[in-house]
Amino acid sequence: MKITLEIPDNRADFVLELLRSLPFVKLRGQAAKAAAPDETAHLLSSPANAERLYAARDRDRRGQRETHELLATQGLESHTHEAN
Repeated sequence: MKITLEIPDNRADFVLELLRSLPFVKLRGQAAKAAAPDETAHLLSSPANAERLYAARDRDRRGQRETHELLATQGLESHTHEAN
């Protein structure tokens, strides 16, 4: 089966990343030739994200880390927050 998708440019990287993660999908044409996005560059492309990432990095370098337990699959009641 062939499927053609028309995706807005601002969502194309997300959709391509999703499709590449599926073992049964074979990309052809432009989609196959498009380079996988650099995740760090993508995250830093938004000024708000960049500010949060740099702030988190700086906190980590100062030893101010947060530890979180994984959420239970059946509910959110097991979420804890610990600041060091």
